[in-house]
Amino acid sequence: MSSFISLDLSYEGDSVTENKIVATLQDLVDDAESPRSAAKIINRVIIDDCRDASISYNSASDPTAGQIESGTVRAPNPGGWMEYLWDCLGRAAMRVPADHRGQDRLVSLLQELRQLPKILVPGLVAGEMRETILWNITKETRYEGLTQWLWDLDQGNFNGARQVESDPNAAAAYINFSAFLARLLAAGVADTNTLSALRRPSPFATSHQDRILHDLPRHEPYAAAAAQWIIYAGDVLFELCEKRILVEVGSLRYSPALWRVWSVKFKAFAESNDPSTETREFARQAVDKMGQCKRDGINPAKSVVEKFGYIRPDED
Repeated sequence: MSSFISLDLSYEGDSVTENKIVATLQDLVDDAESPRSAAKIINRVIIDDCRDASISYNSASDPTAGQIESGTVRAPNPGGWMEYLWDCLGRAAMRVPADHRGQDRLVSLLQELRQLPKILVPGLVAGEMRETILWNITKETRYEGLTQWLWDLDQGNFNGARQVESDPNAAAAYINFSAFLARLLAAGVADTNTLSALRRPSPFATSHQDRILHDLPRHEPYAAAAAQWIIYAGDVLFELCEKRILVEVGSLRYSPALWRVWSVKFKAFAESNDPSTETREFARQAVDKMGQCKRDGINPAKSVVEKFGYIRPDED
């Protein structure tokens, strides 16, 4: 596998700061920049931009919304920069193969950003200048919009027009994106559970195991994506199933029976000659991981139940 993967994140007319962030992410994925150094670079260019914009805004006489929108007067927008980074991370994850170390480096970048010293940055909010703390990525802050932005990317790229089922490139991007989301969950960085291909409305979740091999164009990409959740977050999902956790009120409850259903479906893909070699391999890895999880049992060190506030049966 080539070490260089073009993330293709730039657009014509991007600012100097946007180009710097994109270049840093490219270096991170290529292992030319460490997650820690990449976090420091991104943090610094955003802080500098916000402070420069604050000076521009404060030096203008009674700036209007029209002047800010046109760029005549710059206004600091730290929240906008975080959204820009979330968008770049999500789109980068779609380009980086599921098993590539660049995926781990993207997750590590978020972990490093969260560990940076908390610095107050100026920002214009509802017409008032306020100070904001960057990278306060926690459940209490709703992960600073990260999970919502990833949901928007998921809905915009993989739902509505059957892109995943009809377009090989979209299917590959969905598999890669699923691997990234699973890694975020497993690392305790963000609760991405609701985007899992193991859950509704994924056809892998909604179809009976006797039917999934009879309509491969529909089910295969979702099965490959679902496998990423087991491969990279199997320990967490095993704990949720063993403890019968209810992730959302009114939603599907995890259970040992659900774990067995997943196992049967993955075995069907792994043992059939009909799916592609890649999908069979993903399914085989998922089956192996599920067996390892049962042998190892619940690992308290990897528990995310308390971190994400999941609902236990006695709390329901």
